[in-house]
Amino acid sequence: MSKPVSSFLLNFPFLLPAIVLIPSLSGSAISLAIPISEVELPLCYMETVDGRRIDLKDLCPSGTEDVSSACTSGDAEIPITNVRYNGNSLRGQVTNRTCKTVNLVRVNYQVIDEQGNQIDNGFIYAQPSTVAQGKTASFGGSISAGAEVNITHVEWSDR
Repeated sequence: MSKPVSSFLLNFPFLLPAIVLIPSLSGSAISLAIPISEVELPLCYMETVDGRRIDLKDLCPSGTEDVSSACTSGDAEIPITNVRYNGNSLRGQVTNRTCKTVNLVRVNYQVIDEQGNQIDNGFIYAQPSTVAQGKTASFGGSISAGAEVNITHVEWSDR
């Protein structure tokens, strides 16, 4: 018995072709072209309103580490991943890589206009409010519209 293509791609994602066939409800297949540049996206990036992608690899854990067992001390104790900005909404995830449970994780940001000037700043709390070591929390909310958003830093309480 052969495996369906979708199962094969899940087990071997590095074999993803440039053309993917997606079955429709009628049983026929729809061809979806995926440019090679799309397949080679950074794993941790933010997309701006105008479609530019900003590589955030310095803020994200590498894919080879076991996050649940690796606790650290330093700037990347709570890295940010899956950041999405669509013009008035900022969303993403934070992972607790400290050696203890943290509370009230706060993601601070600034909104920049087309000329590079800061037009707003603020913060969004991650949910759930208590994040155990190795666990991930999501953040998201409405923010002022601008050309891009910079995540400035992450704060938390360990009390």
